[in-house]
Amino acid sequence: MPIREHLQQFWSGQAPDRIPFTICADEWLPVQKDPAWQSILDKGLGITWHVPTFRVRTPNVEATETTCEQNGKTIRRRIRQTPMGYLTEVWVNGWQREYALKTAENYRVMTYVAKHSQIEPHYDHFHHMDQSIGPHGVPLVNTGRTPLQTIMVDFVGLENFAYHLFDFEAEVQELYDALLSNYRRIVDITATGPGRFVSVLENFTADAVGPRRFSQFHLPVYEECFPILQAAGKVVGTQFNGRLASCSTEIAQAPIDLISSLTEPPEGDLRLSEARHLWPDTLFWVNIRVSDHELPPQQLADHVRSIVEEVSVDGARLAFEVSEDLPRNWKQSIPVVLQTLADGR
Repeated sequence: MPIREHLQQFWSGQAPDRIPFTICADEWLPVQKDPAWQSILDKGLGITWHVPTFRVRTPNVEATETTCEQNGKTIRRRIRQTPMGYLTEVWVNGWQREYALKTAENYRVMTYVAKHSQIEPHYDHFHHMDQSIGPHGVPLVNTGRTPLQTIMVDFVGLENFAYHLFDFEAEVQELYDALLSNYRRIVDITATGPGRFVSVLENFTADAVGPRRFSQFHLPVYEECFPILQAAGKVVGTQFNGRLASCSTEIAQAPIDLISSLTEPPEGDLRLSEARHLWPDTLFWVNIRVSDHELPPQQLADHVRSIVEEVSVDGARLAFEVSEDLPRNWKQSIPVVLQTLADGR
């Protein structure tokens, strides 16, 4: 059975004849030319592509990017110029080192950008990707992050986020409100567009927010927006790839169908058996830790089987993925996982 059909059954809460195993395209693309992939894909691995069904136009914003080499490092700089001022971001070897929001004035400029963004359907892009990524590819509808996660992950960075919540409280709230208006528009476009699984790429870890702010900033968005998608027949998943225990009760209240990138300790702080007890009806797309990939083959196979026994005795509501880092020994470990899942319970 093709990987797409396996995932359709997984999303429906059914037990496919084989528990799905996928890899995020971002992890696969840098090494895609390695000939070893063809055999692995033929064994059943799927490649997930996060594809938006909307596009954003900012006619009053002029963005310029430059890239240069300095001391053996690749420096990429982006400047956004607006009638309210400019914003600067810098990446070094692909890692963001300077974020757009550093001052209260930066917040006012970004709020201007958000309020003057034009969001429109872009369904043709999704259809094109659906046709072009091949039988092993699976397109997932990407809405981007919800407002507070956008501010923290994309605009500020975790290091300064807590300071800004205190120092720029009014500015954070104003930008949040502008981004929420945009997110509502994105949800409406997504609800009437193609694709069944909607991925909300939160990159969420509860320790960065805590239960009070989760209830204040995240839960209301989920409660308002996710039912709109679900009423349109979509399955809604949030990428919660960090520590979740401190917000576990609040997460249980949210209308989330699926949690992706769910990771055991030490990266996360919940054993999968604990997560299943906390969220008994939620679909789990489990990230296999890099350290687990480095286990000897028999131990890795036993570990995969133990996860299945802990989380999904009947094989339903469970899939595996490589979503954070590609293990160094992927040529050996990924086939072990695939064979273990093919052998069944």
